[in-house]
Amino acid sequence: MSTSTLPSARRQIGLIVATFAMVGVALGAVGFVTVDWARTQFVTAATGSNPATFGPVFVALSTFQTTVTLFFAAPVLAAALGLLSGSRFAVPTVAAGVAAAGALIGFFVMTGVGLVGLSLPSGAGTGQTYALGGAVGPLLLSGVATAVTGGVAGALGSLFVR
Repeated sequence: MSTSTLPSARRQIGLIVATFAMVGVALGAVGFVTVDWARTQFVTAATGSNPATFGPVFVALSTFQTTVTLFFAAPVLAAALGLLSGSRFAVPTVAAGVAAAGALIGFFVMTGVGLVGLSLPSGAGTGQTYALGGAVGPLLLSGVATAVTGGVAGALGSLFVR
């Protein structure tokens, strides 16, 4: 282990990616529980005028909402981690590159893990959830926005947070 006080770009990127992964696991688990709970409440145990119509739509909306939460959480996480990580570097362009790379890789790890959790619920009422392939376009655009946010935050952290 090195005793140098200079930050390692690789270690900072790894820290950012690991934090994104941890959030992805948590959101994937919460998404699984939420969607399965919605399925149980509004499909399996549903009564009333037309549960066969309402239940699957509600389950699909729950899945979609959790996916959107993954996309919205990413830039916020990138901004916080970019500021923290960027403050370790004296050169703003290096800080921006490290934070942007970590945020981009971390975003795809987080959303990948989160989407796996969302794809696990099965059974009655899950047939109307969106196809994962349909999320590719928004996923790519959200990844770019997350990387830019992380990069700008990294540069700002380098300049102002010391």
